[in-house]
Amino acid sequence: MNTSRKSIIPFLLLALVFLISLACGSTTTDTPAAPETTEEAEVSAAGEQTEPTNPPEPTNTPEPTPLPPTPTASPIGLSRSNPFPITELVTAPNWDIQVLETVRGDAAWQAILSTNQFNEPAPEGMEYLLVKIHAKCTYADSEEHSISGADFKVTGDRLIVYTQSYVVDPEPSLDAQLYAEGEAEGWVSFAVGQGEGNLMLIVDELMNWDDDRYRFIALDEGASISVAQDLAGITATDLGEDRGSPAPLGETIITENWKVTILEVVRGEGAWAMAQEANMFNEAPAEGMEYVAFKVHVQYIGTDDKAENISRIFFNTTGSANVVYEDPFLVAPEPGLDAYLYPGGETEGWAILQVAIDETNIMVIFEPIFAFTDADKRFMSLEP
Repeated sequence: MNTSRKSIIPFLLLALVFLISLACGSTTTDTPAAPETTEEAEVSAAGEQTEPTNPPEPTNTPEPTPLPPTPTASPIGLSRSNPFPITELVTAPNWDIQVLETVRGDAAWQAILSTNQFNEPAPEGMEYLLVKIHAKCTYADSEEHSISGADFKVTGDRLIVYTQSYVVDPEPSLDAQLYAEGEAEGWVSFAVGQGEGNLMLIVDELMNWDDDRYRFIALDEGASISVAQDLAGITATDLGEDRGSPAPLGETIITENWKVTILEVVRGEGAWAMAQEANMFNEAPAEGMEYVAFKVHVQYIGTDDKAENISRIFFNTTGSANVVYEDPFLVAPEPGLDAYLYPGGETEGWAILQVAIDETNIMVIFEPIFAFTDADKRFMSLEP
């Protein structure tokens, strides 16, 4: 069959286009374009300039909120909260200590009374505690060293530190001079609160001033005492800060570390009679002076877990003569104001000071010794 010229032309044109595309290196297969990786603009197949593709901005990941540290128990035996059990041999600085036996209450009193008929009963509200202690000297020197009841104290949930009682201890009494490796054992007596719980022995070598000298040994099973958290919420007040406006008699002053209330005041002949009854060797007031006795209630509200002393030397007197009077040297009526208190501990007792005869506007100045600021200084009226 003959084909006309017009029908052949389209086929020739298609073949020509195919040959031209091969010559230019084009392909009929669709290949994905490579991603743009440079920050410079590139020219597209259409001849248009395109912007570089920027990497995505990093996302800020929030930092995790740190958790508060988990409270950990203090090392055993170094605090009231975690004392050694009574059965353990305790290694303290310079000494190995073992509690052998304890006797308390009426049985302790009978043992003390049978030792010496002149031993006096425990004060009202108190009872005797006897602790038998074995001690071994571990000093590294060649000197002799003493060990006695003065090297030990007791405390409990009344938050008061009890020292050795002024009685003749049952035999054998703990009182020895030892060289290194020497050993001794004996009884030590204390007066503690009737029914007081959480009793523990404090190893506190008398002539050792190191901060790490203390060791605590539970005398009651499970004994443990921690500082009450509510003490941190007590705020000092300004009552009594100004000498011109002392705290009224009977009202409580609150400082950073102490709460103090004067309960009772006796002046003149009555105070002198109290001094004579307290001790026959107390001397009469100096010429132109008279005694003023006052009973005070004190609570230690500091939060450091250590015992602080309170005594009559925290107080001085002054009045309308604008003189600060010295503390007279005499024995105060019982109970005298002198105690070591742990945080929250309370005590009360008598002190006797002096003022000029018939002086008016008399007051006490409360000022803890060894205080480096006036933060705890207060003025408290002794007059109604």
